[in-house]
Amino acid sequence: MPELERSTSNFAITTRDLDIYYGNFRAVKGVNLDIEPCKITAIIGPSGCGKSTVLRCFNRMNDFIPGARITGSVLFHAEDIYDPKMDAVHIRRQIGMVFQKPNPFPKSIYDNIAWGLKANGVRGRLDSLVEQSLRQAALWDEVKDSLNESALSLSGGQQQRLCIARALAVKPEIILMDEPCSALDPSATLKIEDLMRALSRNYTIIIVTHNMQQAGRASDFTAFFSMDTDRAGMMIEYGVTSQIFTNPRNKTTEDYISGRYG
Repeated sequence: MPELERSTSNFAITTRDLDIYYGNFRAVKGVNLDIEPCKITAIIGPSGCGKSTVLRCFNRMNDFIPGARITGSVLFHAEDIYDPKMDAVHIRRQIGMVFQKPNPFPKSIYDNIAWGLKANGVRGRLDSLVEQSLRQAALWDEVKDSLNESALSLSGGQQQRLCIARALAVKPEIILMDEPCSALDPSATLKIEDLMRALSRNYTIIIVTHNMQQAGRASDFTAFFSMDTDRAGMMIEYGVTSQIFTNPRNKTTEDYISGRYG
């Protein structure tokens, strides 16, 4: 008897036959991906292969791009987030986003965290929730005496951890990170990686990175994307990170990991 396929409800996010278009151009095609909960999944591949496009699809950030559309499905709690009845704002509360360049608001450190809480209707317990979020982002000890100072006075690495704290404040289940360390020095990068490992005990993290060493160090699973002859991005291989980096099944994956391609 064939083994039964694992239920999509067991995964944090599932895509089936996912194609992503910008106007008439198909940017990504045929993605079937099962994201494990409370693990770190890295998406790697050469520039232009659709890594960030796929990542933004997971919380409907592509909705803000004119002409962007998908076919296929993206399932969260076994429900298609692109179903017309789904509330995109609610989806983005559950699936937070941290961008490539730190983007704190031009407000105080405290108000950067409290803003999202207030926007979601939280009025009481702001002080404790702000502290909790900053502690989760391993930033509290560095900023607890300067909460009323501008967030723009922080270093780049501190700003990125503040943005992670801001995302955590509204209690998401999944955190998307689009090259979160590309603008940071090696020391700040390692702090972000340590933070990701700590957060993955309670959160699902999906990271896009060009840094092969980072993907190898920080992730549990890796998806390798490349481009087909029609310039559409496609997933070539997906598996446990140690297998992808030491014993890839696909020659294109091996060439990319070893630096002979891309």
